[in-house]
Amino acid sequence: MYEPPSRYNIIVTVAHDDGGRLPDPVTFAVAADEAAWRRSASIVSTHIADRIIGIVTVYAPDRYAAMAVARAVALDALRHQAASGDLSAGDARVQAEVQQASAA
Repeated sequence: MYEPPSRYNIIVTVAHDDGGRLPDPVTFAVAADEAAWRRSASIVSTHIADRIIGIVTVYAPDRYAAMAVARAVALDALRHQAASGDLSAGDARVQAEVQQASAA
């Protein structure tokens, strides 16, 4: 039996490690948007003093696949900043939490 993919909203938090620093929020938002687009997903992000919070929306067969896409989006954005020299590779960490979208 075939079931179409479900829509998932994954909350992704990017925080700095002890002694590290937070990525530039504007550069992160642009890089995350490009990474999400490459994976047929979308992201909305905001930042507060000690973290960046993003919501990645993706259609996936299950929550594990959705979480993998969301983490890949955040990690690609961090890699983009590390490659440009704005952030060292070990400065930030990523956490993800899945929330399945309500069927509306």
